[in-house]
Amino acid sequence: MKIVLIGSGNVAQSLGKMLVQKGHTILQVMNRTAESARELAKELNAGHTTQHAEINPDADLYIVALADKAIPELMLKWRMEDKLVVHTAGTVPQTALMGITNRTGILYPLQSLRGTIPVSGVIPFLIQASLEEDLLVLQELVHSLGASCQVVNDHQRLRMHVNAVWVNNFPNLMYSIAFQLCKENKLSFELLLPLIKETFIRLEPEAGASTGNPFLWQTGPAMREDQNTIRKHLDIMNPHPDWKDLYQQLTEEIISFKSQLSE
Repeated sequence: MKIVLIGSGNVAQSLGKMLVQKGHTILQVMNRTAESARELAKELNAGHTTQHAEINPDADLYIVALADKAIPELMLKWRMEDKLVVHTAGTVPQTALMGITNRTGILYPLQSLRGTIPVSGVIPFLIQASLEEDLLVLQELVHSLGASCQVVNDHQRLRMHVNAVWVNNFPNLMYSIAFQLCKENKLSFELLLPLIKETFIRLEPEAGASTGNPFLWQTGPAMREDQNTIRKHLDIMNPHPDWKDLYQQLTEEIISFKSQLSE
């Protein structure tokens, strides 16, 4: 498939590399900053431009990989009638592209992407399209990448974006807090990595241990309602009142979850 990338950030870099590796052709990279457009285009063996009027009209697919706030602005600068144009955002409605073309869609990669860091595994996608035939095009594209996908609507995609924050961004904050506490007490954060990995493995269906409900694996002092240990932990975090409050809130939430599960 012949593709034009609109944008040159993390998502554009990651998707561009994946697409080229699977035999697709990136015709052009369009970005307002010439240097970043040139650098990515060189890596993908593609042309580049900084002007909307110079976007190559011969592509089969146009992937808009821009910051959320920049996507609606495209309607004021660009028209590509009868061409399939999709964006990659988790929270922007599909209608944001309607002023550009009559063939709109979504190709949302459900993964944390950093353009300079290779993705270690397969990226699942949430997809949408205004036309049934274009939905088939996106499904075939995802399958060509060896990835999985689910057809969704705007409502579902936004909810999954929230879910991604819960399973990725918030846990990473917890890791960061633990890292800092380890540093303060001259402990090795690396000693916690097997615990982190074991928790993840239990969620994998192919591991044979998955119950479908992560909470069934919940352990710790809150699950046991061990108030003595909880108090000791809270005392340790007196120098960090915000973390202490967070620990208390999460402890209460675990106890509440446990109560609901037993009803």
